Amino acid sequence: MLDHERISAKLGKFRPSLTLALKHLVAARVAAGLPVHDFGLGETKGDLAPHVREAGEHAFRAGKTMYGDPGGLPEVRQAVLEWLGLQAEYGVDNVVVTAGAKQSLFNTFLAICNPADVVLFDAAPWVSYQPLAVAAYATPIMVLPTAGLANHLKVTPDDLLRNLRMRPHAKLFLLNNPVNPTAQLYTADEVNALLDVCVEHRVYFLLDRLYWRIVFDGVPFPEPRLDERTRPWLIQVDGLSKNFRRTGGLRVGWSIGPTDVTAAMVNLQSHYTAGPAVPTQLAAAAAIGAEYDPELVRDLQAKRDLLHREAAGMPHVTIWPTPASFYSFWDVRQAFGRTTPASEVLRTSDDVATYLIREGGVVTASGSGFMQDGYLRLSFATPDETIRGGMRAAREAMARLT
Repeated sequence: MLDHERISAKLGKFRPSLTLALKHLVAARVAAGLPVHDFGLGETKGDLAPHVREAGEHAFRAGKTMYGDPGGLPEVRQAVLEWLGLQAEYGVDNVVVTAGAKQSLFNTFLAICNPADVVLFDAAPWVSYQPLAVAAYATPIMVLPTAGLANHLKVTPDDLLRNLRMRPHAKLFLLNNPVNPTAQLYTADEVNALLDVCVEHRVYFLLDRLYWRIVFDGVPFPEPRLDERTRPWLIQVDGLSKNFRRTGGLRVGWSIGPTDVTAAMVNLQSHYTAGPAVPTQLAAAAAIGAEYDPELVRDLQAKRDLLHREAAGMPHVTIWPTPASFYSFWDVRQAFGRTTPASEVLRTSDDVATYLIREGGVVTASGSGFMQDGYLRLSFATPDETIRGGMRAAREAMARLT
């Protein structure tokens, strides 16, 4: 057997997660004593809430470590419905609890896609969407908006309709709202217009709402319309990792959708994970079962404002508005063709990201990881001193380009 045949060909079509690789990069620079201003991995900082920690501790001490329902503990599934305010619309059979939102997405692709079916994404898909679709033997296609940058890469119903007409094997459209990486927020009218197109063409509308609590300036999250017409085609994915402090590593997510789809997911999940660990499910239930504390949202909004002030007038950069999530999206194409102090010419967003790390210790996520060369994503879920120092270092580095 040849060496290249030892590993599945589909895994050769994508690279390891960019965002998780950034965490290793930061750790390596810290270990080497090099300066680092970390805007890479999107992970909330701070302390785990005591009631969440205590729920997990109690589960271990009480011996709640046996197998659970493969679709998630019934009480956790009910807590999910109440967390999302959907208890009047769905029952526990519509919920599947997973080992993080990534598994919910993968469950969806595996449950509804046949080999070569098309999965449509918005114009700046999160780094794992394409690999998950490929691993499910589906064909990932990015919907490019005709309005382009004028609407900050938002997909319109006409854009979606054009793609559905060209691709009769499209099985679902996946929208992340709020959007990671661009930090844009589709309005309720925009979401429902896209949902209507999907329903009309009998295509699933998969809404990744992982950042749904992190919406700024008093704007409510734009809930999709739920009725007899939309319910059979709407699947929503959420999880614990973004809306609370220090919960990413607990690896608990969930999906809510039609009963035939969730039954297929539970069947699948019973064979390959049998559901998340029981203690972490109970910790998650404690988090989403308590009254939500908006302290995190207020803190992140203040950090957004701080970053925008500190980055104002950044050379060769256009900074997009940030109505939601905890990312700042930078258009750095003005830096292309410019020369670094080491006489290197910047030609891609990878080049700019590498230059900022080397020249100023500023760690960002290159837009190439989101299929949008020419951009950088910065996570401002980081200490204020990192924002101030990082913006100063980035400004100085960008000013040295000629």
